[in-house]
Amino acid sequence: MTTLNETLARPAVAELCAVTKSYRTAGGHELKVLENIDLAVREGELLALLGQSGSGKSTILRCLTGLVEPTSGRALGNGELLAGVNPGVSIVFQTFALYPWLTVEQNVAVGLMSRRMSRAGRTAAIDHAIELIGLGNYHAAYPRELSGGMRQRVGIARALVSQPKLLCLDEAFSALDVLTAENLRQELISLWRSKENGLSSIFMVTHNIEEAVEMATRVVVVFPRPGRLGLVLDNPLPYPRDPKSPEFQRLVGIIHESITTMTLPDLPPEAPPAPGQAISRARSRMESIPAVPVAQILGLLEILDGAPELKNIYEISDDIGKEFGETISIVKAAEILELVDTPKHDVELTGLGRRFIASDRAGRRTIFAEQVFKLRIFHIILALLDAYEEIDSERIVKDVASALPYDNPEKTFETMIAWGRYAGLMDLNTKTGKVFVPRDEDAETTSEAG
Repeated sequence: MTTLNETLARPAVAELCAVTKSYRTAGGHELKVLENIDLAVREGELLALLGQSGSGKSTILRCLTGLVEPTSGRALGNGELLAGVNPGVSIVFQTFALYPWLTVEQNVAVGLMSRRMSRAGRTAAIDHAIELIGLGNYHAAYPRELSGGMRQRVGIARALVSQPKLLCLDEAFSALDVLTAENLRQELISLWRSKENGLSSIFMVTHNIEEAVEMATRVVVVFPRPGRLGLVLDNPLPYPRDPKSPEFQRLVGIIHESITTMTLPDLPPEAPPAPGQAISRARSRMESIPAVPVAQILGLLEILDGAPELKNIYEISDDIGKEFGETISIVKAAEILELVDTPKHDVELTGLGRRFIASDRAGRRTIFAEQVFKLRIFHIILALLDAYEEIDSERIVKDVASALPYDNPEKTFETMIAWGRYAGLMDLNTKTGKVFVPRDEDAETTSEAG
């Protein structure tokens, strides 16, 4: 196994230097997705990029390959500034993205559209790629005749047929069943290690921690809002890797710890107001709120109440069948509402959380409203509703964008309305785009719909 220092001494096949990327949201607000990204994929390495949904992983891949241009900074391919798509790169996406009217052979041939080759050379390259990925008897088959795993094999063959120096995988296994995904992972590792087809490096984007440790020689964790590089971890484990081995589990634990500590930090309680200082019902910290439906928060609380032995956040993630990043978002939402506490890797109901679970529907709504009212971001709406009967939603979205510049203001607004509706504090008239305080009977009708 090559050491990290040896890998870093090799030339980069693709590189980002001080890259920042911003987009315009649907409402026209500028949203910074990436900030000061320095990342290089070296010759001969298999680099995995990990992070929660919305952390900017796929944007990094698109900048690295030349599919999108950075707002600032440089994207390089083999040391040269990229002008358009990197010709030495191929990408396999999460969705199979095959043309349903083309056969396997014809779909693979799409990967050679930009290459000038003789007919014989073209046919040989297509046949080799199809054989390489184990679809030798399916040249004339159509995508509808193939399983999900076989369709993804066609996507991989299409990516490999042009003999790229760098193969990029954007959540390439997430749409497959567990056994099919595991088989494809092992086959790709074998192809990369054999070097038969000229494949030098692999760059994979994933949210699956175990997948990253199983495949990669180096793992990089992206932290969100805005996306920035956090943990960089060398993985010297020999292939094939045993997920049950102590060292494998140790590396998984380091990554878990990194993501959990960043997302669910053990913050000290807020200090009481100084003598003579006005007491506000809102917290002093302006916190982001995860885009999590109320029903998922309630579901988490019910699970914690019904299975008190289930405390570890990784075990909870497995139990509810959610990816780790999504589970963290649900836990974070419950935590900022003070319904759970998260010491280290555990998730525990607070006294308030237990009182919430024991309450009837009206009691739950009252507690939820009290906790929502403490969140400073909600005072953007609540303060206006004290002064006006209705507020234009565009005005609120604009204020949210100013208060939380690294969050998507439209998504944050949608979550605020959903939480506020359940709490009976606010609602949105979708026809007029106005936010208003619902009447008691309206709130009672919609309180369980969040």
